[in-house]
Amino acid sequence: MSSYKLKNFNLRGRGEIIRLIFAVSGKQYSDDRIDFEQWWAQKNRAPLGQLPYLKIGSVELPQSMAIARFVARETGLSGKDSLEQTQVDAVVETIMEPVNYFYSFVFSIEDPDEKDEAFRDFLEKQGKNGAKNVEKLIEIYGSNGYSVGDSLTWADLAIFDTVHSLLIKHPKFSQSFPVLNRVYENVKANPSVANCVKNRP
Repeated sequence: MSSYKLKNFNLRGRGEIIRLIFAVSGKQYSDDRIDFEQWWAQKNRAPLGQLPYLKIGSVELPQSMAIARFVARETGLSGKDSLEQTQVDAVVETIMEPVNYFYSFVFSIEDPDEKDEAFRDFLEKQGKNGAKNVEKLIEIYGSNGYSVGDSLTWADLAIFDTVHSLLIKHPKFSQSFPVLNRVYENVKANPSVANCVKNRP
């Protein structure tokens, strides 16, 4: 059996969805958390000079979404058939549109006041529009508090991860999106997710 080692910064960010998939599936893996001071000495050893990446035996796999999709397939969280898997991908890609915007245009702003203003603008535009689009897909594809089908997939975990991050900065964000919030609360109640959130740094 291949061993799995996730190498990522000692924070949540883009690698947290991978940790959630491993946690829910119960699949054993090594969570190698790297401090920024350590990273500069290791950067040249990473496949693309960036984190996260996943080591599967002797193979190194970069790109967070490719890793998440792979681990979801390996652990039975990618969807029951090829159609569900594609629906899951559609939900995740829709979630990632505002997430990618945030990392490209908000995350790296250094001035606190400018960053706060940019975040408020992000929530009002990309955040709300993204949430509405995800709700549209949930209403088409999902049921019983799941975004696709009637059981947990990594799309639900991606929704949880994104909404959880937003709620830290804007505690009332999900109140305006009851369909999205139902999936979030459903995942939040999962014992494996609750344990992962409780014990992470």
